[in-house]
Amino acid sequence: MELYLAKLREELSRGSNYYDSKYIDLSTRNTVTRDELSSLKLAFPSDNLSGFHEILMKQIARCNVDKVKVGINELLKHLLEIITAESEQSVAERYLYRLRMIFRRCLLSDFPCPEDIWNYICDCLKAVGVFLVDGGFFIASQEVIKFLAAMGKIAALKGLPTSNTQSSLRILENKALEKGEKQLASHAKNARFNLEI
Repeated sequence: MELYLAKLREELSRGSNYYDSKYIDLSTRNTVTRDELSSLKLAFPSDNLSGFHEILMKQIARCNVDKVKVGINELLKHLLEIITAESEQSVAERYLYRLRMIFRRCLLSDFPCPEDIWNYICDCLKAVGVFLVDGGFFIASQEVIKFLAAMGKIAALKGLPTSNTQSSLRILENKALEKGEKQLASHAKNARFNLEI
């Protein structure tokens, strides 16, 4: 487990520090010129989490539930380590996108413990959400609420319980109210009520 944890952390740190920010991602552009393409031939994607993702997908395929949980925990801790006011939306979107793919993979029939993983994700996102709201990262907090709402609906459709999801949303709602963020609290409340329907 120590070697696995070290490998995960290495991939996460490589993802945020190693790659060149000049990389052109066509999915984020409306247009690109030939000169832009030819001048940046050696650039690599910024904040690339693919190495981490690949490691975790192998553990899911092997049904190593404990290692999957450790991976999820490390992903979310790394998000909290690197988030800044300037990067909060892009960082939250990228990391929660990876978490969404991890969870959806755990819902496939060859993985025996999707409920354990879903409950673990909800428990982790309670702490993540509270950290983000306390830190004034309200855009990232909104991304966490959207994630819980969307994945909570998928979990419910798959027959997984949503009480833990609703609890996470309730905690985020209360924390947002405590910080005077009524709109954020309203989003959390609406997401919670929509899960009940």
